[in-house]
Amino acid sequence: MGHRLIGATREKLAGARRSPGQSLVEFALILPILLLLTMAALDFGRLYLGYINLQNMARVASNFAANNSTAWLTNTPANAITITKYRNQVLADGSATNCALNPAAPAGPTFSDATGDGIATGIGDRASVTFTCRFRLVTPILSGLFGSTIDLTASSVFPVKSGLTGTGPGGSLACLLPSPAINATPDAGLSPLKVTFRDASGGGPGTSWAWAFGDGRTSTLRDPGEVTYSTPGTYQVTLTVSNVCGTKTTPTPKTITVSTASAKLCTVPDLHNIRINTVQTTWTAAGFTTTVLQAAGHSSGNYKITTQSLVADFKTGCGATITVTG
Repeated sequence: MGHRLIGATREKLAGARRSPGQSLVEFALILPILLLLTMAALDFGRLYLGYINLQNMARVASNFAANNSTAWLTNTPANAITITKYRNQVLADGSATNCALNPAAPAGPTFSDATGDGIATGIGDRASVTFTCRFRLVTPILSGLFGSTIDLTASSVFPVKSGLTGTGPGGSLACLLPSPAINATPDAGLSPLKVTFRDASGGGPGTSWAWAFGDGRTSTLRDPGEVTYSTPGTYQVTLTVSNVCGTKTTPTPKTITVSTASAKLCTVPDLHNIRINTVQTTWTAAGFTTTVLQAAGHSSGNYKITTQSLVADFKTGCGATITVTG
């Protein structure tokens, strides 16, 4: 029994002395595989990092476009500056990655009409950006398998947050057209009559204005200010306001009445607190030959007048018109 135990112990010691050699052989066999896996991990790690950076670039760019959607509508100096900022931002982000943009010039955003209103750059629409970069492999083995370069593509979509706001049915966001209106003070008087014009429009905010003063003169200012009418007559003034949703013109022109110095003058009465049903009598009693007009959106019923377009005690032609509201 003792001899058997001694023999077994010797065999184990002999096997232990052979183990280091066997391990070296096994390591030599698996070393190429380990090197291949290490190199693959190195390149795939760089590849993954490049894609993450590219995806972040696309997200930042599409968010910028969503905040400045109207910059891509028209070629103006202000819009050119915004587009340059977009490109510089993309190029700056791209220079910090390990994947070069392909092509080198940054692709611009594309806009889609998500609200169905015919406008692709309004609130609630979509700004999307797609970038492609060319990644260069550094390990010879993977280059042999996949080629020296691999193209990566990333896209991002953001809802448009700039431009014109409005609320559609059910509270959904939609494009809102302007609602043109004119403020003219005064709108009647003796020649030469100096009238101050200001934009009183509602609805969606305007981006451009076109005034026609009824005598051939025009203006593209939002508030043209003082305009002098030297020739007696009646002038029909219109205002056209545009924004990214469309263009609208005042539904009815604003009438400017210019009288001669020799014309019969009437004194504008104070109509405050007079009931609308009886104001025409007061107006006619003052000598005026026109009908009292009610402003759009006036109160209903036999309301008391709170505002009038002609100042009380102002002397003007008896053919002048006045607009009141409650």
